[in-house]
Amino acid sequence: MKLDYMQCWNGAMALLGAHKEAILAIAGVFLFLPTLLFAQYVAPPILTGEEDGNALIAIYAAYFNDNAFAMLASNLVMGFGGLAIYFALVPSRSHTVADNLTAALKFLVIYLIANLLSGVMIMLGLMLFILPGLYLACRFVLIPVILADRQERSSIELLKQSWSLTRDSGFAILFFLLIIMVVGGIATNVLEAVTGIVVGLATGGEGWMLIVNLVAALVGTVFQLILYAVIVSIYIELSGYRQTET
Repeated sequence: MKLDYMQCWNGAMALLGAHKEAILAIAGVFLFLPTLLFAQYVAPPILTGEEDGNALIAIYAAYFNDNAFAMLASNLVMGFGGLAIYFALVPSRSHTVADNLTAALKFLVIYLIANLLSGVMIMLGLMLFILPGLYLACRFVLIPVILADRQERSSIELLKQSWSLTRDSGFAILFFLLIIMVVGGIATNVLEAVTGIVVGLATGGEGWMLIVNLVAALVGTVFQLILYAVIVSIYIELSGYRQTET
């Protein structure tokens, strides 16, 4: 199937509108809250701008070592929430929030194994001048949607099915997602910068990190939901689901 960008985008917006209650409930607890707590209680590494390569490696190694548990717990919770949102968005299901959370928990280990396998290949691709890694990431981007829609119990089969569905569409998906990420990234940075300035002026230059972090977490959550919906819409287009329904 040929990827139609406009149809994918319109389909994603329709999915968000149709399932907004369920996905907002899940996202609020499993995406927004962990993001806010991590930003509030885990301080980023402090850089002066004069560090060389070795110093940067040492700084970030210490940062990851000090915050390994928080990072692991946060990513695990958000990964679970993301999978539950995929279960809420896929066209084959119409279940309650509790049902989607239960299904996500049931298939979480399979999802994590599939992500680990694809992540190894993507990392190897990134080491080969970055572009091959980005291409591989787009070929495996449908893994969570296939898992949610077809409830496939084999991690290897998930990789195979994603690879098959995205045949001849890898670069089209890459270009589409890059557009969304660049535009979304610019909008996010502008909004966060404006929030920081406003809060700084309102507090006499001291700033109020809770408000800044809250806005950043909220914007990041909305952006993540848009990406989830777009990926599901890509799956619907490439799998010919609409044609099958009609």
